[in-house]
Amino acid sequence: MQINNRNEDLTKVFDRTWKANHNDDVKKAREREKNFIDKLFNIKHPTEKRNTPRPLSPNEQVSNLQKNINGMNSFNNQTKLNNIRGKFN
Repeated sequence: MQINNRNEDLTKVFDRTWKANHNDDVKKAREREKNFIDKLFNIKHPTEKRNTPRPLSPNEQVSNLQKNINGMNSFNNQTKLNNIRGKFN
C-alpha cells in the first residue's frame, strides 16, 4: 500500500510561487488592458506628470482676489434680482 506523500520539494514550491509572482506576460497584459480601459473612458490618473503651477506674485494674488470678489458680488446681485422677479411671477 502506497501512502500519498503530500510533501513537496521546496525548490518546486519556490519555483511555482516565484513564477506566479514574477509573471511578466500577465503583468504586461494587465497593463495593456488598463491602458485600453483608460483610453476608452478617458480616465486621467493623478500620478501622471502635470505642470506644476509657478508661485504667484503679490500683484497676481491681489488681481485674482479682486476677480473673485467681483464675481461673488455679481452672483449676489443676480440672485437678489432673481428673488425679486420671482415674487412678481
